[in-house]
Amino acid sequence: MSLRYRVILYVMLAVASGFTDLRMRAHPLHGVTDYIPQVVAGTAEAPGRYRVLAPFTVRGFADLTGIGLTAAWYLTRLGWFLAAYLILDQYLRTWCSPAASLAGTLLVAATLPLTFTNSWPHPDHIPELALFTLGCLAVARRREVLFAVALALAALNRETAGFLVLLYAVAGRFSRQHLWYTALFALEFLLIAVGLRAWRGFESYQYWQLANNISFLRLLPAPYDPYYRAYAYFFLVLFGPLALVALARRPQKPLFARRALWVVPPFLLVACTISSIIETRIFTPLYPLLLPAVVVTLFSHLGCSQSEALTSFRVSGG
Repeated sequence: MSLRYRVILYVMLAVASGFTDLRMRAHPLHGVTDYIPQVVAGTAEAPGRYRVLAPFTVRGFADLTGIGLTAAWYLTRLGWFLAAYLILDQYLRTWCSPAASLAGTLLVAATLPLTFTNSWPHPDHIPELALFTLGCLAVARRREVLFAVALALAALNRETAGFLVLLYAVAGRFSRQHLWYTALFALEFLLIAVGLRAWRGFESYQYWQLANNISFLRLLPAPYDPYYRAYAYFFLVLFGPLALVALARRPQKPLFARRALWVVPPFLLVACTISSIIETRIFTPLYPLLLPAVVVTLFSHLGCSQSEALTSFRVSGG
């Protein structure tokens, strides 16, 4: 299937995801009426005040086009959905045929609503899927310049960009040059993180969430609907099966797919201790970390390589 036809399908998926994202929220416009203006003004609570990329993009697009903040929010949200699906497609093309990459992207689109557990759509959520995947793509194809750009954008969006540096560190061959690049990328991330706090003003917040997360596992109170009460288990329902598939026949997977799995345990440790697990969106980076191993297992009959890349780009060997 040509890229042109896949793009048409991804436009359809973006609209469907955008509609679902809007209609299943209790307060769908809170982000544009309250949160985005607060982030732009620098009055939002931490850590939201440091996640500037999407709010400033929406504000800038509204000012540039004169269409109003709400319309700019809808259009940029659709744009991020489309960008995420296109980047996922090209990411999986590193190892897979167009049919297999389409199947993998459809798998993400079909399950993504399980991450829509917040009562309002956070502006950084879908950009995180797009930009974290772009960073993974750059690592898989050893594109350092592209990785530097993706890391910067991802760091302006969410702190989870730091795990891209860890991925870069473990995915490449051990060498002095690789260590040098890893140090430079770590410095890039730290400079952005510290710079944002210097610019927006440092504010502490409740970091430790483990006790709350354990209590959430007892189910939320009865007045909530059955799905809402079980939000704490959504990340297990979503990513547990994907992890099992990713670990199947692990020695036969491409090297990058195996190394990406190394990043999953530290990511889960951080997510479950300093983030709220009832906000399933915080686990979104697990998609690009697990997906290469998942797709190679599920859709190998559609054309996936277990070692060599199917594209002309170089990938990590070893």
